[in-house]
Amino acid sequence: MSLLAERSKPTTQFAYQGFTHEASQRCFWFQGGGDKISPAQTLCIAMDLALFADYHIALQEGPMFCLQLLTTASLVDGGYAAHFQRYQVLKEDLSPLLMERERRAAEKALRKTPRGAFRKPGLSSQFKGLAKA
Repeated sequence: MSLLAERSKPTTQFAYQGFTHEASQRCFWFQGGGDKISPAQTLCIAMDLALFADYHIALQEGPMFCLQLLTTASLVDGGYAAHFQRYQVLKEDLSPLLMERERRAAEKALRKTPRGAFRKPGLSSQFKGLAKA
């Protein structure tokens, strides 16, 4: 399949509906489908709060991570909906997020450190009188 055909492939739209919190699980709810091909379906992606803590993921990143998971699954497999009616996120699902985080950290480490701010000369400096000019 050509790259152009891949880009023109219809994608399923997902709408974030909110979350529920049950014990140590946070369930992110999405509405997916609703086009001529497939009816709208409610999807829940549950994530254990321990995963958030273990991998230093902010709670605010949860919905976006789940949306990326759904979008990727819908592009790869047309029957994603049955799998995501009630899905539990596994450690393996976090690998793209962790690899992206490592890539950004490596890029940041390669960047040149910014030069320090210029400061005024001290009182005992020979340039003390030049600072006012």
